[in-house]
Amino acid sequence: MLSLGSSRQLWEDAKLLPDSIVLFGNLPSKKFYSDEVMPVREVEAMGRDLLSKMKATGHPFILGSECDVLNVPGSEKTIRDKVAAFMKL
Repeated sequence: MLSLGSSRQLWEDAKLLPDSIVLFGNLPSKKFYSDEVMPVREVEAMGRDLLSKMKATGHPFILGSECDVLNVPGSEKTIRDKVAAFMKL
């Protein structure tokens, strides 16, 4: 399994990797702390877009966040809500 940051275009990276490597990610969780910076509807839209592009590649893929663990005091619920939103896609 390979997890890459949200700056990467996984559908392009998939062309460079063997199918034995499952790609994981790469929604921009560093922005999940704020609804102004990253509203839930944008997380959902980005997740749907990434799922669609990765499905078109046929490469093994798991939709997830970046590989970092984000903790912003006071923003725990906002972050959890966004993770819950893309997990329903």
